[in-house]
Amino acid sequence: MKCNTWLSALVLAATVASAQINDSLYLSRAEFTDAGRPRYTFTGSTPRRVTDVQLVPTAIIGTAYTGLIVGLQMQMSNSWWERNGSFHVQEDGDYARYLDKAGHFFTGFTMSTIMGDALMECGFDYTTSTWLGASVGLAYMTMVEIQDGYAVTWGFSPSDALSNLTGAAFYAARNLVPALQNVTPRWSYVPAHLVGDRATTERPLTIFDDYNATTFWLNFNVENMLPASLAVHWPDWMTISVGYGCRDYEVRDPATGAMLPVKRRMMIGIDYDWLKIIPESSIGVLNYVRQGLNYIRIPGPTLEFGDDGVRFAVLYPFAVVVPL
Repeated sequence: MKCNTWLSALVLAATVASAQINDSLYLSRAEFTDAGRPRYTFTGSTPRRVTDVQLVPTAIIGTAYTGLIVGLQMQMSNSWWERNGSFHVQEDGDYARYLDKAGHFFTGFTMSTIMGDALMECGFDYTTSTWLGASVGLAYMTMVEIQDGYAVTWGFSPSDALSNLTGAAFYAARNLVPALQNVTPRWSYVPAHLVGDRATTERPLTIFDDYNATTFWLNFNVENMLPASLAVHWPDWMTISVGYGCRDYEVRDPATGAMLPVKRRMMIGIDYDWLKIIPESSIGVLNYVRQGLNYIRIPGPTLEFGDDGVRFAVLYPFAVVVPL
């Protein structure tokens, strides 16, 4: 009996130790957060504490990422790089009233985020994934800038390259400095004709450079940024976003044939934390989708001001717009 008791105790101890070792391979849910909210990898799990590259996920994600890059390259070759020449530098700092720079910042941040999340899924630890994700994201964006340098219509733009670097660097800083997680880049896209604005008349449009339809935002997690005495009164689902966009980008006046001046528009509005609104799912990938929604700005109450004056929209840029 005593022997059986000791044997049972040893088996139980080994089982507990094995579970602890297995659990210690990955960051706990409390350790893997974004602005205090649970954060998720592609499959809804958490990254490893120590890098241990997994062959199958790496092969799958590598293939998917390669397909994404090839698809983007084909699309841009047909729209941006139709005519090539010798490499040249062409600074375009004020292009699209600087909205292009916001686009490069957001794209650098997004490509780094996607790559960093993919590397966590492949078995890289959090810190390694962060630095490699930022590096690979920046490398892709730099490759695009170099190809721009050979395009007859474009050119290598130092300010574009700097904006790409800033976006990738913000991704890394945001991962490593928790306070920065209270600021999240967001993007919105609504075709101009659907909200009564003019679409460009000069060339075929893509979702990447249709600046009359695109707005870039910075979202602020207000609850986390308020003193504790005030934070308890702030709805945890409500955030604030500030945005920047333009109108009449590459639009020709049909009457005179002259190009219309590009107009700026700045916005501030109520936004939403979808991780607080949509319940957590038992299906891991759905939690990654919930997380991804926090990089998109959904129409909501917004005050716009800029070259067209000041106006308010309940579901910006849709709904009734009331001039003030």
